[in-house]
Amino acid sequence: MSNIRCPSKQKGMAMFISLIMLLLLTVIIVSGARSSTLELLLGNNTQHTAQALMRAEDSAVAAESLIELNYGSGPTGDFIAGQGQDQSGGLYVDGEIDVLSVDWSEYSAERIGAGDDFREYIIEYLGTATATGGSLSVGAGAASNIRYLYRVSGRGESSRGGARVVQTIYATAE
Repeated sequence: MSNIRCPSKQKGMAMFISLIMLLLLTVIIVSGARSSTLELLLGNNTQHTAQALMRAEDSAVAAESLIELNYGSGPTGDFIAGQGQDQSGGLYVDGEIDVLSVDWSEYSAERIGAGDDFREYIIEYLGTATATGGSLSVGAGAASNIRYLYRVSGRGESSRGGARVVQTIYATAE
């Protein structure tokens, strides 16, 4: 058997290569940890955005139910009193409210519920329109073609304070 000897210039090369490999492995692990943290934050943000949107849609549906229940055959006198703000909570007459810039905490919006579980909406009466249409028309088969139009703005907040606003046009038949 022959005796293999390492030249003196190569002494310690294995340790140097293993230190380089350890450094590369550390960089890959730290990079992966940072990436995972970022993805977790993005996922949480998406969840809170969806939560705010669902609450806004729920608020709009609650307002539409209120319209159907109380103003299905047209707005009553207290709704349109004064041709402006009606102090009955969230009901307004075509004030062209900019729901994106309005301060909802100072505005007379209807707020039902408490804590994190509340509905916030504004209903604006837009006037009447004559319906010409078939089966998809609101109140198809009704005795009159007159429709009462409402702009419904529902607002929802996530548990982290993000807000979303949903607007719909809702019509009832006479």
